Amino acid sequence: MQRRSSIHISSLIVFLSILTTLLQFAVYYFFASSYLILGISSLFVALCCHILLERSYDYEACFIYTVLSVFISLIVTILTYLGKDDSFSIIPYTETLIGIVVVNWLIPNIHCFIRNMFDYGTRIENYTEFYRNSSIIFLLFYIGIIVYGSFFVKVFPWAYPMNTDSVNLIPFLSVSTQIEDYLYGALPLSDILLYLSSRILIFIPYGFYVTLISRRVSRLLRCVILLFVPVILEALQYFLYPTRCDIDDVIYAFFGGLLGILCFSLTNAVYKLISGRNFLSKDPTYRFTNSSLHF
Repeated sequence: MQRRSSIHISSLIVFLSILTTLLQFAVYYFFASSYLILGISSLFVALCCHILLERSYDYEACFIYTVLSVFISLIVTILTYLGKDDSFSIIPYTETLIGIVVVNWLIPNIHCFIRNMFDYGTRIENYTEFYRNSSIIFLLFYIGIIVYGSFFVKVFPWAYPMNTDSVNLIPFLSVSTQIEDYLYGALPLSDILLYLSSRILIFIPYGFYVTLISRRVSRLLRCVILLFVPVILEALQYFLYPTRCDIDDVIYAFFGGLLGILCFSLTNAVYKLISGRNFLSKDPTYRFTNSSLHF
């Protein structure tokens, strides 16, 4: 009987994953507004997660659904991108396709986080495993994007507008040059904001996970860890891709890491306010700074 129930849940996961993909790309094909496409996609993914949690009583079902949805939508997005210059392509390539992939990962995580935080209705099991596995998927993509943007030529031109011929070891030289160009009307303000935000925001997840994994260490050591990866990246760029090596990237990455710490602290505070326990903690008497992490 239990095996038959598991087969039923597995079939439901596959069915909802395929249905999600069909709906998302049908909406993408017939509507032009990216907000409408992503909004409908988000609502349907949240509904599917709710159905799976109520039927399975286990966050693992939601994780498998997330993996399948992300995988299928990512394959379609890659194929569409590779065939974007083909006049026979069924759907045109736009950045909204990347948004659909993000929705398929982000919405299940938000939905399961809220469900676990409020813990209403029937108790659902294995949230810690769900969060760990979802984080592994995210970190694989995250590391890939950082490596791709740091060491490959002519990628993300909007994030690297400055044409430098050598290593920059003067702090804030690039942004100062951009501000000067803006004052003389040679550069729009949006380019400066994009330059700064691309370097700061990309390291917010790094600061978040550093705090999550190193709850027991001192704040000073945590700050040292925040500098570790940016310094290693710039050191490798110094030898492999000197024109990308910029001391500013270390500074902005550190600011981004601090914002990541703040995001984790706010997440933990909200979670504790509502649930009475710390985020990913099994023990209700858990203390934020003195206990081990169940992750």
